[in-house]
Amino acid sequence: MHIRDDRAHQLSKNLYPLIHSADSFIGEMDMNPRPFEPGADFYNAHKAWSEKIFRKIRKQFLKSFKFDISNYGHLHPLMIMSVMANSVLESEHHISLDEHLWEYAKQNGKETLGLESFEEQYRILHSIDPMPLYRQILKISKRPASIRKNTAKGLNLYMEGNIHELYILSKSSMKDLRKKIIYKRNEKMASVIIGLNPEVKYFITVGAGHLSGKTGILSALKKEGWKVKPVRLMAGSQE
Repeated sequence: MHIRDDRAHQLSKNLYPLIHSADSFIGEMDMNPRPFEPGADFYNAHKAWSEKIFRKIRKQFLKSFKFDISNYGHLHPLMIMSVMANSVLESEHHISLDEHLWEYAKQNGKETLGLESFEEQYRILHSIDPMPLYRQILKISKRPASIRKNTAKGLNLYMEGNIHELYILSKSSMKDLRKKIIYKRNEKMASVIIGLNPEVKYFITVGAGHLSGKTGILSALKKEGWKVKPVRLMAGSQE
């Protein structure tokens, strides 16, 4: 959902009628502009490795993904990995699918809200120790085909609507971060949904990796007595 690949964007036209029928649109993150003063968090990928290793990593990523890590070295390494993974996919659209749906809802007069705030996501990101992720980036540079394979697999699962396999793939890729990045956030987002006004009709978007599993949002909703069923969007296996 956080990608600009046209294969994912093709689903948009099937979602427009559902957005129109809702009273409010809720995204995973609140994209409404609000004043926020970020901290002084600054990262330097050059200092994570020797200059020789940095040059090797940069050369490999340029060759494999046309991705220049020098342009992103000031970012948290988790963001570097996200940008790198997205570089494997096509970028036919200027904004990601979730941004597109948010803007579509706003243009059609829908109230727009978020399950999480930008501040919450910012604090989670910068609470993560960067050093293990720098080591992971080094491993990826030695086996660049692995990220290409996992990213392609993730998109295929998304297009198939296979949310459980997507959850397993996301959990595997997060390794020791899964509690902070997936489980805790699932709990928080589910609590927001459960607390919504039952008299209002909402259209809610969230990354597919957050839906399935014992700690997934769908499981949390079911435990609270909610009835959850898929909505078929297209012919075939997609729902």
